[in-house]
Amino acid sequence: MTEDFEDRMLKEIELLHRKVDALNRGTLPRGHSWLKHVIKDFEYNPVTQYKVHLTAMWVWTASIITVICLFTFANHFWQIVSVLYLVLISLYANWATDYGAMSAALAAQDQAPLPEVPLEQHVDPSDAAPQETI
Repeated sequence: MTEDFEDRMLKEIELLHRKVDALNRGTLPRGHSWLKHVIKDFEYNPVTQYKVHLTAMWVWTASIITVICLFTFANHFWQIVSVLYLVLISLYANWATDYGAMSAALAAQDQAPLPEVPLEQHVDPSDAAPQETI
C-alpha cells in the first residue's frame, strides 16, 4: 500500500511539474490573450491611434450637442447654468485631448497636421495694415 501511495504522489508531482513548465513556456491558452495585441496596436500604431481619437472626438462633439439640448429644457435655471458649465468644460477638455492626440498620431506618420481650431479671429501680421506711430 505504501508503494501505491508513493507512486501516485510521484505521478502527481510529475504532472504538477509539467503544468508549471507549460505555464512558464506560455503554451496554455489564455482567455484574454488577444487583448495584448489590441493594446499594443493602440500604443504603437499611429493609424489605430488616429482612428480611435477621431471616433472619440465625434463622440465628444455629439455629447456636447446632446448635453446642451438636455439641459436647455430643464426647469431650474441655476442648476442648468452651473452643471452645464462644468459639463461643457469637461467635454471640451476631452475633445481637445483627442484632437491633439490625432495630431500627434499624424505627426508620427510624417503626415501634415490637422488644421488649427480657431478660438479667436486670427489676423496674419503680414496682412495687417501698418499702424502709424505718433
